[in-house]
Amino acid sequence: MTVLIQYFDKRKIISTNGFSLFHSSTTYKRVEGIGLTIDNKISATLKGKSLRFLSFHVLRQIFDLSGYYREATDSDISDFASLAAIKVDDLAQLISISDNWIRRKFSLIQQSQILETVPINEIKAVATEFNIALNTIVEDGVELISLPTNKAELKNILRFLDEDYYKSPLSKTYYMTNSKRVV
Repeated sequence: MTVLIQYFDKRKIISTNGFSLFHSSTTYKRVEGIGLTIDNKISATLKGKSLRFLSFHVLRQIFDLSGYYREATDSDISDFASLAAIKVDDLAQLISISDNWIRRKFSLIQQSQILETVPINEIKAVATEFNIALNTIVEDGVELISLPTNKAELKNILRFLDEDYYKSPLSKTYYMTNSKRVV
């Protein structure tokens, strides 16, 4: 069995305040009474235990996805800052500038284990290719990524470490993405 899911909110209600128009064939007609607008696309499909969707944001409006979506706590940020590849000069400042978006990125980067699997020299080379200002320092003979405490710079680094950048295979144009859909 397949269940088709469509998101509905109060903006899709046809209200009796003012007036609403309905398009039929080649003309618009005024709607008498109340009704609702049904979108021309579905938000998600549920088939067995498989849930497919295009927008995580919309899906969060329908279901509680807190079990699948996690923001880093202060303790998690501290753990992130103590990773072997990371150098943080002011942990308190890092925690204080960490909004929901930054906390989510910390969590996603830790889940991906990108910093444990990709050597710093490769991360630096790709950052240079994408014109990302990735500062590193050498401490006890080991190169570390120095996380900035400037919010905008930090977001740029975290977006990069979460692999939100890509290069078009045909035009070689560099893009930032908001989707992690695997091809």
